[in-house]
Amino acid sequence: MRVAIITESFPPDVNGVAHCVLRVAELLARYGHHPLVIAPQPPREDKGDTFPFPVVRVPAAPLPGYPSFRLGLPSHRVRDALVEHRTEVVHLASPVCLGAHGAAVAGRLGLGYVGRLATEKRVEWLAGITALEGVRLVIVGGGPAEAMLRQHIPAAVFLGERRGDELAAIYASLDVFAHSGPYETFGQTLQEAAASGLPVVAPAAGGPLDLVEDGVTGYLVPPADPDALTCAVARLAADPARRAAFGAAGRRKVLGRSWPALTEELLGHYAAVLGRAERAKVAT
Repeated sequence: MRVAIITESFPPDVNGVAHCVLRVAELLARYGHHPLVIAPQPPREDKGDTFPFPVVRVPAAPLPGYPSFRLGLPSHRVRDALVEHRTEVVHLASPVCLGAHGAAVAGRLGLGYVGRLATEKRVEWLAGITALEGVRLVIVGGGPAEAMLRQHIPAAVFLGERRGDELAAIYASLDVFAHSGPYETFGQTLQEAAASGLPVVAPAAGGPLDLVEDGVTGYLVPPADPDALTCAVARLAADPARRAAFGAAGRRKVLGRSWPALTEELLGHYAAVLGRAERAKVAT
């Protein structure tokens, strides 16, 4: 298959979208397909970065208030790249400005759609956890809201951005993983927590509905309800046996969700899109 992934973020960016697109494109190339990635131009190009697939960069501008995130701008390069690549399927990864433009271009060229949406986290809703006796709230990561969060949750421990083995060691040191955002479309961190044997507390909305089995691998709580999050964490903090049981169940559930397995599933979706497109051509 000739698959073009139009993404709002790609390495050297460090985030879930960039990592996911990189791994999917790598595996598509390894399986003998022909991926193309269309992504915003980074502020500084790393000449050492090489990929086993073509990457087309489009003009980009820093997002106001979030300078580390560069917004891909509509460009003739998108259409030129799709035509030159002879793209069969267009995959929009976390579409915003560049994704919307890519969808319009793909529509005019007559291709398919696979997409996801992403929204902001609501980490400040975890503040109530710091009042629980014997519980310490640890926040890992960086971003434009960090200064506000440090003021809003002064009792939390902020470890900043961590990667690789160091991040894995931090996961393994936790007892409970709490996720606050009610608009998460998937949530890679929930899978990483489960793989580390942690019970997960998350809103009963979006991606967590697929990743957390309520009362088995963790707790799903009403969205946008900080008190419910705090209460769920308190229940797990007071029950080591339940934490262990939930963590073990979560790890069993996530072990089959390897990158190769998920890419095979994604290929099935691509094939379904192509099949529908071919049937539509015959019908017309």
